[in-house]
Amino acid sequence: MTTRPTLLHELLVADRIDPEAEAVTDGRHTLTYGELADRVGRLAPLLRDGAGIAPGDRVGVHLHRSTAAMVAVHGVLRAGAVVVPLDPDAPPAHLRTLVERCTVDTIVTEAPAARLEPLVGSGITTAIGGGAVDDLRTLGWDLLDDVEPGDPAPIRDDADAYVIWTSGSTGRPKGIVHTHRSGRRYAELTVDTYGLTAADRIASSAPLHFDQLTFDLYAGPAAGATTVMVPSPVLRFPASVTQWLTDERITAWYSVPSLLIQLLRRGALDARDLGALRWVLFGGEVFPTGHLAELMDLVPGARFSNVYGPAEVNQCTFHHLDAPPAPDDVVPIGRAWPDTELLVVDGEGVPVADGPGELLVRTVTSMRGYWGDEPATTAAFRSVSGVDGWYATGDLVERRRDDELVFLGRRDHQVKIRGHRVELEAVEAVLVDEDGVIEAAVVPQRTDDGDRLVALVVGDVDERALRASVGALLPVYAVPDRVVLVEHLPRTSSAKIDRTAVAALLEEPTGATLEIR
Repeated sequence: MTTRPTLLHELLVADRIDPEAEAVTDGRHTLTYGELADRVGRLAPLLRDGAGIAPGDRVGVHLHRSTAAMVAVHGVLRAGAVVVPLDPDAPPAHLRTLVERCTVDTIVTEAPAARLEPLVGSGITTAIGGGAVDDLRTLGWDLLDDVEPGDPAPIRDDADAYVIWTSGSTGRPKGIVHTHRSGRRYAELTVDTYGLTAADRIASSAPLHFDQLTFDLYAGPAAGATTVMVPSPVLRFPASVTQWLTDERITAWYSVPSLLIQLLRRGALDARDLGALRWVLFGGEVFPTGHLAELMDLVPGARFSNVYGPAEVNQCTFHHLDAPPAPDDVVPIGRAWPDTELLVVDGEGVPVADGPGELLVRTVTSMRGYWGDEPATTAAFRSVSGVDGWYATGDLVERRRDDELVFLGRRDHQVKIRGHRVELEAVEAVLVDEDGVIEAAVVPQRTDDGDRLVALVVGDVDERALRASVGALLPVYAVPDRVVLVEHLPRTSSAKIDRTAVAALLEEPTGATLEIR
């Protein structure tokens, strides 16, 4: 009798999984599903008995894309603990904030001592892997060989599974908490929507702390497919990526459009054989139709699909393209996938059939809430016509005649930079805390390679010093690419910063009120 997995780590040992099939490879190491399940089964008791981890505890996974990352994530889940992905390249101050907010006392890592030392005193007491650091107990990865695989922790599918941290409007990050149920159902719906099978080889290009990696970590095993981690050195050069796609015979790719645009512009696609590629999924930001059409013409054997869904709901809509879009086309975010309801409401929260409005989502793949922030959780969900549980996306949309939705913009000051969600006020809050900064306004500026952030600053500062200072506090994608000094910031009649006028200032090459460094 075939049993259906109910917990995320059970995806690795489902009845239909061939233990001899290749599960994950990263260019250096390869694990079959049998080997992966064995390593996961050993890590869970090491976490429990060696690090004292109990169900519900948070464990930081401080790793780059690798076979070790797949072992770590599923091992933490099997121990009944909650995965907290941590970017190994993030500024130490940013990591300390996340560790302290989630009360993480154990991390799984391969980082050298120099990268771990700044985390001492943040609450972390134990590291599995990594360099030796005073005041930090280290348990080597080699200990897994001496541990007998243990039974999984007895938890329910509504238990917390992972926390994805994203930008907050006050400068305080928000932790999006998903359960085993929401993550598992996302994986199952992904397999069904895109027809993934054990024959697929799924490219994994996103960092571990980015919500798109849930596709590789969970949908890959749900299909019994092979997750192929793109080596970091390969990802630095677009031409290397397209050659890697050819050599690895990748069948499914999912990334932000900005990365695909890089492959289009500098990836030598016309010289590559991408005949194995059958799905190209993109999401996280708007894909300019001209670039999308050109890419589709160069990869005619693949089907393209627009993926939409805030990290709070994993995914909620999709739109498969049947042909390259015309230059004046708008690519829809599409229609709801199964177990999902969509509602468009006006400014008063009243449902509208026609015209623009805010998109609300009610779905089985929704988050439980924001970690340790009940007010933000309450504010994120609404009740409409007596029905609770509608997540307010903040995205403005409009229905087309074919009942598909098109994205119009945001109702707040949130933007996407290389697929990462950035609250402009969060960046501004960090800027105005810097010495010499009186006021700051941050706006996105469109380039051929995607949006970038530009900061207009009132004060006496040096651009390089300011960028370096905020770069120690913010993730790299949230650091402004450019700083423009101004004598004052334009304001509306209600004394608020006029962001439209701020953006217009950037169109002026020179001017008495601008000093461009």
